[in-house]
Amino acid sequence: MKKTSSRMTWCLKTLTSLAVILAASYVQADPLPTDPWAAQQQEISPVEPPAPQPSVIQVQQVGPIIYGSQPYQPTYEGGSDNIWNTKMPEFTGEMTTWGDSPNAKYNAPEVNMHNILAITQHLRNMGYNIPTSFEERVKRAPSAVRSRIFKAMKDLRRQDDPFSAGARFALKQFEKETGLSYENLLGNSLNLLSAK
Repeated sequence: MKKTSSRMTWCLKTLTSLAVILAASYVQADPLPTDPWAAQQQEISPVEPPAPQPSVIQVQQVGPIIYGSQPYQPTYEGGSDNIWNTKMPEFTGEMTTWGDSPNAKYNAPEVNMHNILAITQHLRNMGYNIPTSFEERVKRAPSAVRSRIFKAMKDLRRQDDPFSAGARFALKQFEKETGLSYENLLGNSLNLLSAK
């Protein structure tokens, strides 16, 4: 009975591992638009008459885009009474794009610790009730992720199932091909996330 139970467990683990691998291989994200603020063209069916379009607020750029400064920030009617005219924070790093199109505008700030905390405060200034504990969680996130990853890797070394053996083989191949250890690669990546 015990042999049948362990064989059943092994089969379930193997099938679950295969299901995860197959599901992961079919997952694909939709591409992000190169310019998310561009006016989108609506397709109109030839049978239906076009719907009346709402009036569009004219937006103007308040200054040039400077690397390491602010992304494109439009101004809206209403001046300082309009919450959307809240001044953007100063970001660090270089501007990036939303997609990978070579013609995309550099209008998004680099993702780093300073910019995450700066945009959080900006959202508070705009009226969002974000708890102050959020900053501490963001600051602790890289070290928490590091401890979870390294604990999972230790567990992976101890396991004797086919999925763990395959993952260990893949890691050894990665290290052999690149000369990088996963501890060094992940550890330094997480250090960089928390350092800027």
